[in-house]
Amino acid sequence: MKVLITGAAGHVATLAMPGLAGRHDLRLTDIRAPAQVTVDASFRELNLLAATEADLAELFEGVEVVVHSAYVPSGEVDVYSLLPPQIERFDAEFANIRMAQRIYRCALESGVRRIVMVSSNHAADWYEHAQIHRRARELVYPSDLPLADNFYGWAKASYELLAYPYACGVFGRRIEMVMLRIGSPYPIVAARYEPDAPVAPSSLTRPSGRAAFKRALGAYLSDRDCAALFRAALEAERIVAEDQVPWVIAYGISDNTRAFWSLESARRQLGYTPHDDSEIVYAADIRRLLLGGESGSSGRLGLVGD
Repeated sequence: MKVLITGAAGHVATLAMPGLAGRHDLRLTDIRAPAQVTVDASFRELNLLAATEADLAELFEGVEVVVHSAYVPSGEVDVYSLLPPQIERFDAEFANIRMAQRIYRCALESGVRRIVMVSSNHAADWYEHAQIHRRARELVYPSDLPLADNFYGWAKASYELLAYPYACGVFGRRIEMVMLRIGSPYPIVAARYEPDAPVAPSSLTRPSGRAAFKRALGAYLSDRDCAALFRAALEAERIVAEDQVPWVIAYGISDNTRAFWSLESARRQLGYTPHDDSEIVYAADIRRLLLGGESGSSGRLGLVGD
């Protein structure tokens, strides 16, 4: 397939590309060239918000599947951070929604068959902040109402809902929409979770110490599982039954023992088969930080202040 990847210089796109290399004809775009491209692909430098309609039409020509990973930053990647304050992030996040609309509409007009949207676990992270860390629930499901308590997550949920009319076919034809709520595609640095490690100020319910370490273990997405997730999202033959709207939300994490997001739709509808488990990958850190006998350190999920 001819696949367009936006935001190709970003971290998630960089991890996704090895899963597609040698299998598809890749066309990359971003506001700057990727620092390292280890796959055979063409690249075009383009600002998707400022590009003309003609620029976009040329970029999308012949494309069958789009992976939309481009993103306008609204400050720190960590949504818990108060720098800048959450209330100041609306304009940047609204720009991301407008960019998603440009991608969806151009895909519609260009004959694109499927869009794989890089969404985020933050699209429904109210459940995590208000319930998971208080042990009021064990799992968050893709079918739960998307509720975010910050503008970053609100924008991601908006991408997902904005895609639904395009999937319904009300604009003349259906586009298959796959929304990937990515977990944490970064190595776990155990030193950040030592009992005396500094904690950034936050207006949100944020676990620290051992509780934060447990959260990191549950949210972990390894490099090879990230590549496998995107390959599955692109190559799944049928993401829903023929009589259903082709719109799927799936969480993107590894096969973690401490997972608190359900992988049901990723496994069943996309055929995603993760291989790694943070419980094994970080076994030595788990023994040191969680099995030392201190009060409150046991359990799959962490309590606030644990």
